[in-house]
Amino acid sequence: MEKQIETTVGQLYDGVLSPQSWHAALDGLCTYIDAVAFHYFTLDTSGARVPESAGNPERTGLTGDRMAEYEQRYAGTDLRMAATLRMPVGAVMLDHEHIGSRDFSRDALYNDWLAPLGLRHTAASMVRAEGSAQDFLSFMRPLDGRAYESKHKAVIEQLMPHINRAAKLRALVGHLSRQAALGLSALDSLPQGMLVMDAHCRIEYANTAVQRCLGPSSPLRSANGRLQCVQSEHQARLQQLVRTACASPGRAGALECRSNHPQMDRLVASVLPLKASHTLASAWQIPMAVVILVVPGALGGLDHRVVGEMLGLSPAEARLALLLTAGKSIKDFAVAEGCSWHTARTHARNLMAKTGCHRQVELVQLVQALQME
Repeated sequence: MEKQIETTVGQLYDGVLSPQSWHAALDGLCTYIDAVAFHYFTLDTSGARVPESAGNPERTGLTGDRMAEYEQRYAGTDLRMAATLRMPVGAVMLDHEHIGSRDFSRDALYNDWLAPLGLRHTAASMVRAEGSAQDFLSFMRPLDGRAYESKHKAVIEQLMPHINRAAKLRALVGHLSRQAALGLSALDSLPQGMLVMDAHCRIEYANTAVQRCLGPSSPLRSANGRLQCVQSEHQARLQQLVRTACASPGRAGALECRSNHPQMDRLVASVLPLKASHTLASAWQIPMAVVILVVPGALGGLDHRVVGEMLGLSPAEARLALLLTAGKSIKDFAVAEGCSWHTARTHARNLMAKTGCHRQVELVQLVQALQME
């Protein structure tokens, strides 16, 4: 039994990063206490939401739909929940110790929800309470099973410190993952290319816009994980700027690059020091520089591909949006594109419809809002 407990403890801590290991640990605990189902869920009391809910439907009929039914119809009047909330965090509640036989026979949860699932007695605990978040864990026995005994309670209590600690770590990792995902999503929505590099121009991070900036005709490229300039004199200057930004104290600088391609616009790389106190810098624990790539003369660094992706426009519609924002007219667009007035007007109507704008001034404001000074 002790070896089984050690295995479960290891799975609990592996479960901080792996949902499969967390599931395996709780499913294994079911076996040790003669239960057939577990239900683990988080309740956000600030909005009465359930951000996480998990069980083992492969062993019971406790599917996601049935758990959602519980959360919506029965959680508010659950006698087991009420008894668990009266106890300290980490204490184990055995339902037969808190609910009388008369209440068992009359309660809707036991008769209308648990019984059809073939379930009966419950052992439960509130394993985490931080801010408005509360995590609950329950183990349910089959309908024909007896009430839990003290030996089963002892097994849960032996594991409870590890469950408590692992639950807090899981919540922290989940919060950090969500924050990181939001931050990366925000960086990927920027029209400018943004890279984080070390003093040797090794790229540690690049947002989505960098791919547009480092095309075949670009004066900059990525080779072997490093940012490089096509022209050697620009390369030496870039390396110097990055080293200077990574030095202490770091200083900013800018480099305007051109390639030999006749149709390639200039590209300006602004190199900024990443302060050691910044979250990104502390993650790598070495001096870092931020490089921002912008096409000079473009509206706030925007090009039609960026506008098209952000607003769901065709290339022609995106070019028209930028031209109108720059103060030009639909007639100017027709001339620049070499298309008829009728075609230009059709693009304009589609542009307004897709953006939900009713006047040109609204469109201009919308495009300007995509800029980053």
